[in-house]
Amino acid sequence: MTNNRNIQKGHDGPYKTPIILSEKIVLKEWIDYNGHMNVAFYTLAFDNSLDEFLENTLGIGETHALQNKQGPFVLQSHYHYLNEMSLDEKFNVRLLVVDCDEKKMHLCLDIFSIKQNKVIAVSETVLINVNLAIRKTEKYPIWAYNRLLKLKKTHQNGQFPSVLGKPIGLKK
Repeated sequence: MTNNRNIQKGHDGPYKTPIILSEKIVLKEWIDYNGHMNVAFYTLAFDNSLDEFLENTLGIGETHALQNKQGPFVLQSHYHYLNEMSLDEKFNVRLLVVDCDEKKMHLCLDIFSIKQNKVIAVSETVLINVNLAIRKTEKYPIWAYNRLLKLKKTHQNGQFPSVLGKPIGLKK
């Protein structure tokens, strides 16, 4: 009988810069009364892609959370909507690791339209690792932290969007 706590998903690299997550398409129900993709579905696309990254690259996604009672909580997210997308438009979410420590990670994701060949939106997100049994933060497993460090080093010379780290507010 196998011990599920030893099942480890994800991989130790090599990693691409950026990580390109699975292709998606703008669905009819995502279109709002302005005739383009509604902001709520940009958030959904970013969140689903983040889950894919956590599960398949880092190995600390849903499977890890269910088996080990340890999972990622979002502390902060900041979105920039740069362009619009329409019905049936295909896109990818691309991801870069900006920074990390033993409990947190700072990620930059963008939505890249295949049809328009440009970035449509950018999400900057900070996550923290939480023990789900006691609802307190704790360190990532060492193997996951090592993956994060390797990703950070791999991505350090990546092309980060100019909006990364920008404060929110009205232009004066």
